[in-house]
This record gives sequence, C-alpha cells and structure tokens, in this order.
Amino acid sequence: MDTVTQVVDSTLLSGIISLPRRFRNKRVEVTISLDEDKSALPTMTLSDIDAMMKGSITESLTGVILKSEKTLEDYRAERLTKYEHTN
Repeated sequence: MDTVTQVVDSTLLSGIISLPRRFRNKRVEVTISLDEDKSALPTMTLSDIDAMMKGSITESLTGVILKSEKTLEDYRAERLTKYEHTN
C-alpha cells in the first residue's frame, strides 16, 4: 500500500481534522494512504470547502486584489508611479 508521511505544524490541520488538545500547537506526523473503497468517498460541496477554509490564511487574503480589467502589468505601473519618489 502506498503511503505518504510528513511532519507538519498541527495548526495547518485545524478545520480539516479534529485533534486532541495535547496535539495543538505542536509538530505532528501525518500519514496518508489510499482507501480503495470508492463507495465510501464523501461528497464535498463548495459550502463544505468554504466552511473548512473559514478562519484560515486564505480567508484573510480574499479581496486583496480587486476584480477588475487591470492586468498585473497595470498594477505594477501604478505602484511604480505611486512609490517611485519615496525614500
């Protein structure tokens, strides 16, 4: 059976899997293996994913770059113009 093992900070797992209190804010070893029973797969919806991401670092980044017709080059030129004279 194929497995993947990695040591990670337990805070990365918050909202994904519930951990015992003694595991919080510690480095933990995570082992992942395939479950060959395809009928046991849970159905994930967009709202399920949103609930898992609530409070995560990605939530704090939402809205950082506004949706517009500007390209990255437009943003770069705007920032260079705005800050070119600061010391």
